[in-house]
Amino acid sequence: MEQLFHLLREGVTASHTIDFVKRNLIRKGFQELLLEDDWNLKEQGKYYVNIYGTGCIAFRVGHMTGGRPVFRIAMAHSDYPNFQIKPNPMIEGKHVARLNVEIYGGMYQKSWLDRPLGIAGRIVVKGENVFTPQILLYKSERPLCIIPSLAIHMDFELNKKGALDVAKELVPLTALSEQGDLLREIADTLQIDKDDILDYELCLYNMENPVLVGLDASMIAAARLDNLTSVGAILTAIEECGEVPENTVDVMAVFNHEEVGSRSGQGADSELLPMVLKKAGESLFQGRFRMSDIIEKSFLLSVDVAHAHHPNYEEKSDLNNRAFMGKGFCIKRSIGQKYGTTPESAAVLKQLCKKYNIPYTIAVNKTGIAGGSTLGPIVTSHMPMPCADIGMPVLAMHSASELGAASDYEALKAVLRAFYN
Repeated sequence: MEQLFHLLREGVTASHTIDFVKRNLIRKGFQELLLEDDWNLKEQGKYYVNIYGTGCIAFRVGHMTGGRPVFRIAMAHSDYPNFQIKPNPMIEGKHVARLNVEIYGGMYQKSWLDRPLGIAGRIVVKGENVFTPQILLYKSERPLCIIPSLAIHMDFELNKKGALDVAKELVPLTALSEQGDLLREIADTLQIDKDDILDYELCLYNMENPVLVGLDASMIAAARLDNLTSVGAILTAIEECGEVPENTVDVMAVFNHEEVGSRSGQGADSELLPMVLKKAGESLFQGRFRMSDIIEKSFLLSVDVAHAHHPNYEEKSDLNNRAFMGKGFCIKRSIGQKYGTTPESAAVLKQLCKKYNIPYTIAVNKTGIAGGSTLGPIVTSHMPMPCADIGMPVLAMHSASELGAASDYEALKAVLRAFYN
C-alpha cells in the first residue's frame, strides 16, 4: 500500500506517472531500450521502452527453448480527467488573475470546486537543435489556484442544477492581482529564463493526499485512483513475480490519452504495442518470429477501474452482477463489447483465482446504462488475442477524489502476480 500511496501523490500527470514507473523499473534492474536501436535481448532479461515520456512498455523474458512464444500482457493508462491550461494562460481581470483552461476527459465538474489545486506537467525549452527540444517536468509543491463556487445565498437553485458553464463557472482563480504570471512562476521554480519556454503541457491537479477512511480504515479516498491503482498493481506484479515461464515474455504496457479516445501516437489505438512486440520477438527468435504466431496462445489483460456498487443508488447496478467494494477485484463483462472479456478469458481468471484463493466479483452494467469503454477492445482490434478486462471497483469515478477498498487493491495485485507467474 505504501508504493500505491507514493504513486498517487507523485503521479499528478501522465508524465509524472511514467517518471515514477521508470525510476522503479531501473531500481529493479530493468534496462532501457530505444526504438531506433537494434535490440539484442537475452533470456532472463528485463527491459523497458519509454514512449514520449507519457507511456511505457516493460517486459521480462523467460528461458527460450525454441517453442512458440507466448506474450502475457497487462496494460493500463496514465492519464485522467483534469483541467488542461491553454496557450496564453493568463486571463487578466479587475484586481484578479485567472487561468485559461479546458476540460480534458469526462470529469465530474462540481467535484473540483473549492479545492486547493496544484499545477504540473511538461515544460518544453530549447534543446541542442530545433528537432530535439528539451523536456522539463514541473510540479508545484503548493496550491497555485482554486475554482471558487458561487455561494448558495446567491442562487438557491444551485443544488438543483447540473452541468456548469466551463468558460464561466470553472475558470480557476490564481491571484488577487492583475499582474499574475504563471510562466514566470514556473521559470523561477525551474531556474530558467521565462523566454526559454517554447511551449508546455500543464494541468491542474488535486493536491489532497490519499488517506484510509472508515472505522476499520478499509477504504482509500484519493485523487487519480482511475487509473493509478492499475498502474501500481501491474508495476508491483512485474517487479515481484517469480521466474518467467519458458518461452514466455511478461509485458507491462501503460498508454496515454485513454480518457480522450486513445487515438494518438502514445495511445492504445495505434501500432505502438504491436511494433514493440514484433521488435522484441524478432530479437529473441532471430528472424523466426511472426506476429501471427503469438495470437492464439498469448493473453491480454486490460486493467482499469470498475464501477463499484453504490449503496445509496441500488437502482444503478445490475440485479445479479455487482462489484461490491471489499469483495475482491472485478472481472468486467459487457454484452456490447465495451470490455474485452469473453467466457473463455473469464474462465482463465476464475481458475487462477481458485488456485491462489484470490477474491473477485463479476460485474455487468445494468441494462440501459452504457458505461465506459476500456483499452481491451481497442488493442484486440489490432492484435486479436484472448483478452479480459479487470480492475479495482471504485465509487465516484472521474471525480476529483475517488473511493475504493484497500483489500480490493491487494486482490488486484495478487491476480496480476498469478497471471505473470
